[in-house]
Amino acid sequence: MYPIRFEPICKDYEWGGESWELVDREDAMSVVANGPLKGKTLHQLVVDMGEELLGIGQKWDRFPLILKVTDAKKNLSVQVHPDEVTAARLKGEAKSEMWILLKEGSVCAALKKGVDEKQFRSAITKGNAHELLEKWDLKRGEAVYVPGGRVHAICEGALLFGVQQNSNTTYRLYDWGRKGRELQLEEGFASIHWGDQGHVKIAPHRLSSDLHHQLITLTGSPFFIVDRVDVFDRHHVAAIPKTFQVFFCIEGNGHLLVDSQKEPFQAGMTYLIPASCKSINVEGRCQFLRVRLP
Repeated sequence: MYPIRFEPICKDYEWGGESWELVDREDAMSVVANGPLKGKTLHQLVVDMGEELLGIGQKWDRFPLILKVTDAKKNLSVQVHPDEVTAARLKGEAKSEMWILLKEGSVCAALKKGVDEKQFRSAITKGNAHELLEKWDLKRGEAVYVPGGRVHAICEGALLFGVQQNSNTTYRLYDWGRKGRELQLEEGFASIHWGDQGHVKIAPHRLSSDLHHQLITLTGSPFFIVDRVDVFDRHHVAAIPKTFQVFFCIEGNGHLLVDSQKEPFQAGMTYLIPASCKSINVEGRCQFLRVRLP
């Protein structure tokens, strides 16, 4: 096997745009851009390759994650996604996600301490719901975890890389006074974890470093693990037979050498490394995110 690159799917919205780097959905499907598998869809790979792609013991009808870059020219709506329990009740899809800032910016995540349903409904009606959310001013490279049930919004000017469960269930609660987009208040309020004061801003944890690299874990969740890898000249990445790995290059340039297949690796590039790959090396000077299953 070899490192698989896909054609980005660009989406325009009234608030800005997104590049969907990796997605397996009927309404948005990644297509291979390189190598012998060029032209095949991500879904075809999941069906045809199974554990060879996903990892030993991994059984998925569709690729389990969506990865995308979000460029917010305006504030995104204040919204919430359901967790597994609520999604089953509302017949939606559970969604937890994580954002890594690609430049300095702000996001809102979690209601302020003590905010209850009555207060939040009143604020939505009055048009000041955003004032009841915790706002986080983040530096480049800092990350925020947004589990299902946590109210959130991406703020104007933010550029970020997002990792999420394969779900497109969003309940819009407040849209900053914009007209024309429907709110889903009842489903949204049924999904909110009231009193949610859990860990929002993630404290990185360094796992290893030497003269050639530095490996830092940004988050571990039941749904995905995200690490940041700084490569100073070369680095051997351990193969993990039980999970695929996805590399997204934040900055710099170099090459990937995977099972003797060489591919360019530059800022903005995303590669899917099948679980069956035996030898994974990064050469050059670059910084990238590694996404995998727990």
